[in-house]
Amino acid sequence: MMSPKNPQQLLLDIKLDESVSLENFIKCDSTNTVLSILGNVVESSSISSSFLLWGREGVGKNYLMQALNRDLLNQNMKTAFVALSDPRINEPEILNGLDQMDAVFIEDLDKLRDSEEWESALFNLINQSLFNETKLFLSSQCVAQDLTVRLKDLRSRLLAFTAIEIPEITENEKIEALKQSAERKGIELEERTVKYILTYTSRNLSDLLKLLSELDDFSLEKKKKLSPSLVRELLSERSSSLHI
Repeated sequence: MMSPKNPQQLLLDIKLDESVSLENFIKCDSTNTVLSILGNVVESSSISSSFLLWGREGVGKNYLMQALNRDLLNQNMKTAFVALSDPRINEPEILNGLDQMDAVFIEDLDKLRDSEEWESALFNLINQSLFNETKLFLSSQCVAQDLTVRLKDLRSRLLAFTAIEIPEITENEKIEALKQSAERKGIELEERTVKYILTYTSRNLSDLLKLLSELDDFSLEKKKKLSPSLVRELLSERSSSLHI
């Protein structure tokens, strides 16, 4: 379906977030190379038009895919975004005609259904996109050669994609990521609160940044300053809701 807020976006799975951009992704030694490469893609100075972003769960692939999407939309490009892990994306025909867009984003390639129909549909999309000079962005938890793909021609096409590894950042960089995100949100984040979060919650980058957003809303709701005790209160409410 088409997004009423932005007719350029073929909205198949995501909610557009105005704050998401490459500029707002965590900047540190581990991500500098990735951000430089993706920045060139947005500026159309990359010689490639087909990219595979790969890395472990939680390293930021989803954020970067949405950031690329948002940045291209800001250039008035027409885009489509599909997440193969979404149970609503259950028919390969959803890929038909996407080559008419300026850019297509397909998340969770490692979740591609093991069927001839799906593999053929993806193969056709890649071929048509190459012909129409449509940019293709895929994401996966593994590199192309480790994907379970039976169609040899599709495997060959995927191996030709420019592979970009999204690295796991260091513990110190996760602390910096929280501080950077807090600063953008106008949140006062004390060192003791950062240490508490890293000690008692997931160290997955995506989970950490999601938690910070939840804490921002929670502190406003409770009218309390962000602190270790507020983090404990939110985690307790989370746990209680899981057992209802």
